[in-house]
Amino acid sequence: MTGTTVASYFNYSSYISCQTSSKNKEGVSFSDSIDVKSDKLQKQESQRGTVMKEYYAKKPQYKERTKERVDGGYVVLKCAGISAEDMEDMFMNEFKDVMSKVIAGIPHHATRPYDEETVIISEEGWENMKKDPDYAAYVVGLLQEDRSFANPFFAMGDKGSYIVQHFGASPEDYHGVGFSKIYGGTAAGARSMYNSAKATGGIETRGPQADLQPPADYNLWEERRKAKRRKRKEQLDEEIMARYYQKKRIDGMYERKLYENMELERSRTAAEMIGSRSNTSHAPKLSMASGMAFYEAAFMTSDIAEMF
Repeated sequence: MTGTTVASYFNYSSYISCQTSSKNKEGVSFSDSIDVKSDKLQKQESQRGTVMKEYYAKKPQYKERTKERVDGGYVVLKCAGISAEDMEDMFMNEFKDVMSKVIAGIPHHATRPYDEETVIISEEGWENMKKDPDYAAYVVGLLQEDRSFANPFFAMGDKGSYIVQHFGASPEDYHGVGFSKIYGGTAAGARSMYNSAKATGGIETRGPQADLQPPADYNLWEERRKAKRRKRKEQLDEEIMARYYQKKRIDGMYERKLYENMELERSRTAAEMIGSRSNTSHAPKLSMASGMAFYEAAFMTSDIAEMF
């Protein structure tokens, strides 16, 4: 519920309250009206602030911090168009209805879109909130402060939280509990715990995406097993790809070496062929005259040898 909508509702509610009070006083004499009004003012003056004053006396170390929450609560109430006098002038049923809508309309931080919260106020708490607007402002201020905190685990995929806030006769009686929506490992188990803790009759507030997280059949342990299997598969895929590229690199090196050896063999063969051709071209060539001279010399040598 946006601030504008809340303010519009409460302005209308205050108008209806005023009209109802006027109708109830139609049959009362002027003097009686004065007496009733005087008694009411005296009662308001004697009770306003008593709850918080008693708490400050018991817990002086928390006084400053508590007053900050009271001031913050009055800011929220002012935005809703509600004053301390308005709260005191309301009937109890109307007061509960108005305050319940204010409490339910306090938004959660943007990083807490999945949260679900229930606020439980005891009957004595409602009575003290009505007679002491400071206490009502404290309740609103504490809830506004609590819901304004950012969720540090939102970016990590947090599934949201269940929260139950209890308010009694004074701030001293406050206690609350909150736990993950997958507390215990399953969404169904956490939901069961929340339903048990909030019981019935509380003021419920749901984040804008409370129905999206987590799925009803969500199981943390199964999800972790799946994540582990996915991670192992990714590791195996990486190993397979690494081995593939390693083999491809080795095959490439082998092919290059083979090619180099083939080129070297071709070069060697070519060199040998060029060398043999060079030797043949440089060998002495015999002319016919030279051949005849060698022949005659050999013949002469052989004849002379026989003579000796």
